[in-house]
Amino acid sequence: MASIRKFKEWTEPFLRRISPILFRELLRFLKIYYFFCRGNKKKELVSLHVQTRVGVKHLYNAFAHPKRTVWTTMFVPSEILFPMGLYPFCLEIGAALFAGLGQSSRGLMEAESYGVPTDICSFHRSAIGHTFRNLFPKNILQVATTTLCDNNTKTMKICESVTGKETIVIDVPYEADDYSVKYLTKQLEDFTQRLEEATGRKMDQAAFEKAIEYSNQTREKMIEINELRKDPDCPLQGSNALGFMFPGYLLIGSQLSVEFFSSLAAELREKIEEKKRNVNRKSPRDQIRILWLELKPYFKIDFLTKLEQEQGVKIVFEETNYVYWDKLDPQKPYESLARKLITSHYNGPLERRIEVTKKLAREYQVDGVVVFSSWGCRRNNAAVPTLKRELNKIGYPLLSLDGDCVDDHNYMPGQFSTRIEGFLEMLRGRKATTNISQREMTEAGVA
Repeated sequence: MASIRKFKEWTEPFLRRISPILFRELLRFLKIYYFFCRGNKKKELVSLHVQTRVGVKHLYNAFAHPKRTVWTTMFVPSEILFPMGLYPFCLEIGAALFAGLGQSSRGLMEAESYGVPTDICSFHRSAIGHTFRNLFPKNILQVATTTLCDNNTKTMKICESVTGKETIVIDVPYEADDYSVKYLTKQLEDFTQRLEEATGRKMDQAAFEKAIEYSNQTREKMIEINELRKDPDCPLQGSNALGFMFPGYLLIGSQLSVEFFSSLAAELREKIEEKKRNVNRKSPRDQIRILWLELKPYFKIDFLTKLEQEQGVKIVFEETNYVYWDKLDPQKPYESLARKLITSHYNGPLERRIEVTKKLAREYQVDGVVVFSSWGCRRNNAAVPTLKRELNKIGYPLLSLDGDCVDDHNYMPGQFSTRIEGFLEMLRGRKATTNISQREMTEAGVA
């Protein structure tokens, strides 16, 4: 009890500086975090508590230091912000976090009251609403990239009318050629200069090289984890791995990201070895192996957990965790970061994403592919028919689940259950037929 009281004493002075609503919600979140991190760790991977701890630490810094906090959209290179002592706060990730706190509806209603159309991405609508509600941390400026969708720049411009802070736009080229790399490299150099002017903080070369080193270390650990996940005995659930955008994108370039992924890699390796030593372990041979595309609902539902724990399904990998970029060169940091941004499978032609999806389906030996098609995401939804056609050509069925990542009013559990059950029944039938054919071939060979 004394430790809980001490924890409250540490958090309350900071939380009083922000809105009462956010005070209550964040305090509740931090209490829950503290309880579970100190509580029973046998229920899940201990390293997931590390993820929570590093995430809370970063959020604390973002809320507590407004003159060092920079609002970002996904794919803004955090490797440039951390060495300058700045704290990125990604609006999409913020929307997902507040969805988990049950705040989405209020944010969406607030955005709608200001005339924001209801047919655009709910991540951005929710972020705009929370901005108007004054729930996000105070910031010194905003940064957006053109990668993924054009809502990035539009959302930041709307937020600019509330914060009164400058918005910097990083234009990521479509084509992955030398000219594009040079164009983006110059932008990133100019971006650093504008950060220096806006914040009064200078980019220290040694600190920049350290951030690049942290980014490379994170990359190595992510690759190691991705390899471990090919083992049928790997205990990591996809429902948890779909939350790695925070440490893998927002925190990359910091020691916090390295800390989490190092902890996870070590624990997965230990758990796999421990399971293989257990002679009474159950064979995972009959599991349905799924490759997951896009994201998941971040409000409070448990359909993914039930899918993996009760229906004999394992989400073996997610495209969001695919390491597509090469090791960064500390001697050419801006050029390396430019190549990383341009070569993303979320950027450029759809063929790039299709090839990555095919590669992952083969490497992880999946039975089928599920894409979570969030309403309002035109970029993904327009790609689904082509993805489905190309995957079917090489024998991988694809199910498109229509839903929403943030707006819980667009979640229909009955429809989800019906579509998933039908898809799994089809996959099990295909798997059974394949197993029978293989057994008959083996018997014929023996005979």
